[in-house]
Amino acid sequence: MSKRGHKPKPLYEPCAGGGVHLRVPAWADFEYWVELRRANREHLQPWEPSWKQTHLSRQSYKARLEQFKTMIAKDEAYPFHVFHSAEPRHLVGACNLTSVKRGPLQSAHIGYWIGRDFARQGYARAALRAVSRFAFDDLGLHRLTAAVQENNHASIKLLEGTGFGLEGKARSYLKVDGRWQDHLIYGRLATD
Repeated sequence: MSKRGHKPKPLYEPCAGGGVHLRVPAWADFEYWVELRRANREHLQPWEPSWKQTHLSRQSYKARLEQFKTMIAKDEAYPFHVFHSAEPRHLVGACNLTSVKRGPLQSAHIGYWIGRDFARQGYARAALRAVSRFAFDDLGLHRLTAAVQENNHASIKLLEGTGFGLEGKARSYLKVDGRWQDHLIYGRLATD
């Protein structure tokens, strides 16, 4: 088991067409990340909190990398960029563990996004499986949760297909696209 709060080693998971390679974001990823985020702004807008004007700037990305280092060191969150394994610089999305809680909870929240051109090709499923395994096996967590809007049928299918079960509905859970929106809460246990 890896030590908590230390940079996780890269993860690999087979998927349709090859596999995915996940690792902590790095400065060398900036151009690929900006290109993918910019190309997918409209695709992601209905599912994510609103972006600030500076979201895609070098300064903002650099600040995020520093935040990531601090969160990992404090065992609070573990961000991963998702790459197509056959092409090490072929960024397809991200999968993150956030809100890591220790003590009696031993839990975290999992979130993900995949670019429109890579949707429904197994990348998100492989990333969810790899990060779930990391959370349970390496971090020793007991529980993962994920939140999804009721009309996001693709994400609901993905969560249910990777062992997450519906646990309830949270009213006005996240402010997405400028409005507070209800979300379905899914959960998965290490013992599932």
